[in-house]
Amino acid sequence: MKAPVPVRKRMVCLKRIANRSQAQDACAALRKIQGVVDAQPISNHRLTLTYSLEYLSFELVEGLLKELGFFLDNSILARIRRTIYQYLEDNVREKLHIDDEKQTLVIDVEADLPHKEPEKYWNNYR
Repeated sequence: MKAPVPVRKRMVCLKRIANRSQAQDACAALRKIQGVVDAQPISNHRLTLTYSLEYLSFELVEGLLKELGFFLDNSILARIRRTIYQYLEDNVREKLHIDDEKQTLVIDVEADLPHKEPEKYWNNYR
């Protein structure tokens, strides 16, 4: 019997930008990605993200958010939090033999986002 793949719940901190609700827009985009269980805004610049390690890693989600034009909080505490998330996930993924190289993002292509046209990640969707 195959062991169930772990699900992770993480807080994502985005840069505070006046008159812009980055968290709500980011949640709308993230909910369309295969492997995302839930994405809920906490405030205009924070959200909780629940996802399966079988499909996603925090590093992949972080890269996707940047590519979509969202700005991550780069305070020292936020960077430490992201580093810890990545370290913990790398250990679990290695133990479960989940290969990062074989993962591809799958999304509902009809994402209506008011940001710049994404380049790298959107082009690889099936």
